[in-house]
Amino acid sequence: MRFAAVGERWAVILVSILKLILVGLNTIVVASIVGVVALFDERAAYRMCQLWVRINLLVGGVRVRTRRLATLDPKMPYVFMSNHRSQFDVLAVIVALPEFQLRWVAKVELTRVPVFGWALRRSGHIIIDRSDTTQAVRSLRVAELRMREGISVMIFPEGTRGGPDGHLLPFKKGGFMMALDTGVPIVPMAVRHSDKVLPRGTWRIASGDIEVVVGAPIPVAGVDREELVRRVRAFLLEHVSPPHDVEAGRRVAMEVR
Repeated sequence: MRFAAVGERWAVILVSILKLILVGLNTIVVASIVGVVALFDERAAYRMCQLWVRINLLVGGVRVRTRRLATLDPKMPYVFMSNHRSQFDVLAVIVALPEFQLRWVAKVELTRVPVFGWALRRSGHIIIDRSDTTQAVRSLRVAELRMREGISVMIFPEGTRGGPDGHLLPFKKGGFMMALDTGVPIVPMAVRHSDKVLPRGTWRIASGDIEVVVGAPIPVAGVDREELVRRVRAFLLEHVSPPHDVEAGRRVAMEVR
């Protein structure tokens, strides 16, 4: 029994290594193609990114289940806002919104990843350096221009991955100001169980399901920033937070009403 347990553990490790290698190879190949295609057709480059996502999910044995609470117009731009617990959040969101051309507000550190970072810059995503206030403001202005072209923007308002306890971090205000400046509705999204597929601080991809709950658009006209923050936070507290935070989410929702 002891030897069987050791053998099983090594089998899990080997499968995890194989998954990691395949994901890495897929990323290098597709990111290289995306960087070149983006020079000629940015939208086609994004469709290549969607293919990259599908392959990585298949390799990882991960399924994404989507539940939409309202109808979205694929011809309209939105500011999508999601919680962030795992690197697989990005993949889950792309699969959950297949009809949209998404551009991410991404931190500058990601552009330093070999090949991937080059493709990230080339394919029209909004790179933000939070250590440089002037550059950060300029990047948000670029995002506003992209939305006027019909492109939707994806933001993790927490700014980074939340803690292992599942609690939401304080929200950055830039994305909310961007929505107010452009008049583009905010769509809150709750990504669930991605931290079980790829927990923070580990490289092992576990097979499983990720659920994405897509909320109804929140109009921004006539609404102040703090109220928008409360509405998005209330949605996320209701759909992704630990059980002891659900009541807090309901209280926030009541305050918004």
